[in-house]
Amino acid sequence: MNEKNPQFVEAKILAVMVAMVMALGLTATNVFAQDVPSGAGGSATITIKNAAKGETYKVFKLFDATVGTNGEIAYTGDIPSGLEDYFTKDSAGNIKKATGKSDAEIAAAVQNWGKDATGAEAEATSDGSVLQFTNLKYGYYAITSSQGATVTVTSTNPSATVIDKNSKTITVNKEVEKETYSIGDTVKYTATFDTVNFIGSEKVVKYVISDTLPEFLKNVSVTSIKVGGTAITTQQFTNKSITIPWVDSEGNSLYNNGAVLEIKYQGTLTDVTNINTDDTNTVSIKPYKDSETPFEGEWEDDAVIKTYAVALKKVDKTSGAALPGAQFTIKGLTVTGSDGEYTVVSYNSAADAAESAVLDTDANGKLYIVGLASDVKLTVTEYKAPDGYNKLENPITDVAPQLLSKKIYKTSGTVKYDAKGNVIASSATATTTEEVEKNLSDLDENAVRVENEAGALLPSTGGIGTTIFYAIGSVLVVGAGILLISKKRMFN
Repeated sequence: MNEKNPQFVEAKILAVMVAMVMALGLTATNVFAQDVPSGAGGSATITIKNAAKGETYKVFKLFDATVGTNGEIAYTGDIPSGLEDYFTKDSAGNIKKATGKSDAEIAAAVQNWGKDATGAEAEATSDGSVLQFTNLKYGYYAITSSQGATVTVTSTNPSATVIDKNSKTITVNKEVEKETYSIGDTVKYTATFDTVNFIGSEKVVKYVISDTLPEFLKNVSVTSIKVGGTAITTQQFTNKSITIPWVDSEGNSLYNNGAVLEIKYQGTLTDVTNINTDDTNTVSIKPYKDSETPFEGEWEDDAVIKTYAVALKKVDKTSGAALPGAQFTIKGLTVTGSDGEYTVVSYNSAADAAESAVLDTDANGKLYIVGLASDVKLTVTEYKAPDGYNKLENPITDVAPQLLSKKIYKTSGTVKYDAKGNVIASSATATTTEEVEKNLSDLDENAVRVENEAGALLPSTGGIGTTIFYAIGSVLVVGAGILLISKKRMFN
């Protein structure tokens, strides 16, 4: 076959264009068609079987076509501006492929041309069913959609069928309201998903949204679900998943192609898996081609929060030596624990918040409060000073969380750690909590130093102070006796 033969040109271009978009047999349950007469007065029809709901499609005729009785095809007309390097016209007015241009190059050029093309033969916004452009004259056509994809075809028979490339892709974005939290706080998440109605040639019938919902997050509730900015019935996570139907009972897409799915949910931070490092949970979206079969691929995103700890160290102001035996209260704090190590249950930052229960330091005069947001500022009051030392007169204010050289590794039943926090086993039955604690002296640099002074000695009662009074009294008595005797002699 000669490449100069118009039929060969048509066949080659048609092959690459159809390969570019994949020929489709309708597999969804659509039984209705959306017919759009072109008004051109022809008898050809172009059918888009996977027309995406909400997308606007336009049909442009690049060249006229004549078809012989045995299927011979010839193209005529003017070459559109921008495509002169890809098609040529001979002296008889026949359109041919430009010498040296590959089919792929021509396909890309026509696709790029279609982005800014004007003067469509017909256009329509899809309702999600099969879209048919009718009454078209035979020709070589480009079909564009509002999402930017271009499908190029020839219509040399009354029923050319094409598929939209659906260039939009699924994306996932998960955000958390704040970066750090205290235990007891409500953590608020927003997950947004850019959706598609088709993947390749197959329709999406539902989406399943999943979140890892780790152990540190409890009492999770979904507060809203929106598609395309419109609220739909709010579901709660069941087995850490939510299913969103994407087609109606007749198999038509319920939402516009590319609609943004937004899910807002929240939970209470009740624990921490790592102190001063990331606590992560992951949201994912999975499209399904039928009720049981998901599409291949992974679409997910993470959100990270962090919790911190406060370390206090009670010391002698003069020597810096550790002082055990001190007790403190902290405004607005509720904790669990004992002997210097406490975990936050809740924190109330209000100015009139009540004092915590009495908190003891450990044998090294240290006090640890685990599970606070980084922006917390604590007010610490000394409830009892170490024996022999004066209690602080005023509270210590603006005590902020700092690094604590302690990590707690917790699992939900799949990973086991050794004493250093290294993974040593992974199984369905491995459940453990391992703590790694460095030497507490490592905290000295970052711990808040609370200094106390030893009590001052007061004068002893019954000492020199009363002796002086006795001595003065004796002198006065003796003086009075001498005076009395002298006066008596004078009168004798």
